[in-house]
Amino acid sequence: MSPKKSPQPTPVDSRIRIPQHYQRQPVISRLVSRYGISVNITSAMLTPTENYGWFDLQFQGNPEHICSSLLYLQKLGVDLIQLSIAGSVQHDLSSQPFPSQKLNKQEFAPLATSSHTQAYQGYSGQSHRLRLQICILKDYYQTPVISDLVSRYGITVNIIAASLPANQQDDGWFDLDLWGRPQQLFSSFNHLEKLKLPLWLDASSMHGYVL
Repeated sequence: MSPKKSPQPTPVDSRIRIPQHYQRQPVISRLVSRYGISVNITSAMLTPTENYGWFDLQFQGNPEHICSSLLYLQKLGVDLIQLSIAGSVQHDLSSQPFPSQKLNKQEFAPLATSSHTQAYQGYSGQSHRLRLQICILKDYYQTPVISDLVSRYGITVNIIAASLPANQQDDGWFDLDLWGRPQQLFSSFNHLEKLKLPLWLDASSMHGYVL
């Protein structure tokens, strides 16, 4: 007699709005590394010129850990615009619709200045940075690409800019800083290449090592 499979935890969907002063911090990456959950970004809009970044997130994992991650966001001052469990809306600020603005690759933020880089290095202890832009093809909307990088390879991922349409009919873009040891960055990059997602590397962030 085969053992019964334990039921999969019910996913929790949330729409959040991140204030500009946290947009240089790896907020979503920390949810994965600190609480051991999977976080899939199902839509996103983040630009360096707006006061807020918007994300639709799907959380999967231990329910207590998900609750802890949501409390962490609230303590940071991140706005919880909408929360739904198994399709049932638990919390909704309907006066705050998701922005409809769409970015293209050329409109992404410029490279972080050295002051941003040094501040983040001192916090994380991860001395190597790899800057890249990635296209999330519409077939990968249900795949937690960024979350997998954090959980599998132990890196920190900071989202610099993002445009991921909620309609799931168009490809999306992310401008990312990956932080970690060289081998972690190599493995993360190889993982993305195996997914066959279009990538653009910032050569100036590679500090002389070759991928």
